[in-house]
Amino acid sequence: MRIAIVGLGGVGGYIGAKLCELKDEHEIIFIARGEHLKAIQDKGLRIVEMGEEKSYYPSCASENTSEALDIIFLCTKTYHSQEAISALTPAISKDTIIIPIANGVNSKELLSPLTQARIQEACVYIVSHKTAPGVISKTTNVFALVLNQEIQGLLGPIFEKAGLRIKFTNEIKKEIWKKFLFISAMGSMTSYYKLGMGSIYKEHLDELTLLLNEIYSVAKAEGINLEEKEIDKALHTSSKLPLDAPTSLWLDMQAGGNNELESLSRYIVIKAKEHRLSAPVMQKIYNALK
Repeated sequence: MRIAIVGLGGVGGYIGAKLCELKDEHEIIFIARGEHLKAIQDKGLRIVEMGEEKSYYPSCASENTSEALDIIFLCTKTYHSQEAISALTPAISKDTIIIPIANGVNSKELLSPLTQARIQEACVYIVSHKTAPGVISKTTNVFALVLNQEIQGLLGPIFEKAGLRIKFTNEIKKEIWKKFLFISAMGSMTSYYKLGMGSIYKEHLDELTLLLNEIYSVAKAEGINLEEKEIDKALHTSSKLPLDAPTSLWLDMQAGGNNELESLSRYIVIKAKEHRLSAPVMQKIYNALK
């Protein structure tokens, strides 16, 4: 198979590097840009995992490809996903499987009008980021990729050989919302207060709890069978985080470029209005940040 990894940041870079172990059976294609691409072409993709460094070499690395692709792991930020898929249109057919791994819950909704490919939703748990062109740092042992059970037969053996921990589920929407509950609340509040996640828990616990309940109410209205215990889990996770731990949304907003405010915050505001729900905390945060 021809497998492309599009977007080689902390998520795509790590997944792509591990998939390089399959080059004897499959063609592994890295899609990247600029200095990051040049560094990968020159020296491979360097993964620094828990202090140990290793370089990985794909079958090829380029800005684009027009040859038919079987699987695309779309690991760009949500604001680049539509552009990335449009650029790959010549390589995509109705048999191509696109797996968007992004922070939002509406990737399939955004991408479906653009392509005839099969879109399979997913979510990932990982702590990693790009530290320099061609270099990805993974600072904890955390990694779990959650995929739809209907592609287990195809991808299960691939990930097992690559040594990546993977979970298949017949409730992929629920799994995506479980993660979104946390990252939407924390991304929004860290950006609003300009404080790390641990500090949000310590200094704004009541408001964080209210916001989690707003997001939970939207999920239920959307037909997602989330349990209330997921709110407690999110609060427990928050209580264990460093005071200055940032979120990607806050970092992006500080940098002044593109960010995922629309996917993480505005989405809840819009859906709350659609379902005639009250979401005053998220509305206040979005109004201030937009």
